[in-house]
Amino acid sequence: MLLLLCACNTGVAQKPVPAHEVEAAYLLNFLRYTQWPAQSFETAQSPYVVAVVGDGDAAASVRAVAQAAGSIYGRTIEVRALRSLRAPSSGSNTHGLADALAGAHLVYFDASAAGEIRELPLLADKAVLTVSNAPGFIAAGGMIELVNAADHIIFDANPAAIAAAQLVVSSKVLKLARTNGARP
Repeated sequence: MLLLLCACNTGVAQKPVPAHEVEAAYLLNFLRYTQWPAQSFETAQSPYVVAVVGDGDAAASVRAVAQAAGSIYGRTIEVRALRSLRAPSSGSNTHGLADALAGAHLVYFDASAAGEIRELPLLADKAVLTVSNAPGFIAAGGMIELVNAADHIIFDANPAAIAAAQLVVSSKVLKLARTNGARP
């Protein structure tokens, strides 16, 4: 649990905010401050599609925050919950991955699905922003890694991976990253 502090002095104790809710708010802000190539959307009204890979809590939090946000730049936000990117059988299913992530603009790999990060290379040629709270995500080729540090969430960014996907994340956002690229 994280504690978000209010800038106001109400004298009322602040309630802890679950980490998934804070991370979900980050995801929506990453959507807000990222530009995708025009061909990433079928129409001007097409929604932003966020695929959440992992447990149901992460997807439920993203869905709740997206519903509260309403829309971003006139686009609604569609959240898809995926427990796994692999077929139920023991082998990896590239077609299953393509179907599961079709049209996704942002893929969030929750730490509960850290094993799925090995599928990142399959997204390498797609204009998809990849985000995770799993340790080592940037080193594995991910774009943004959320980090719980001293009871608050910060993030690392990999500008090279972002640029390779033909995405533009606002420089204002990238300046907020703890690191840009390789880990210190």
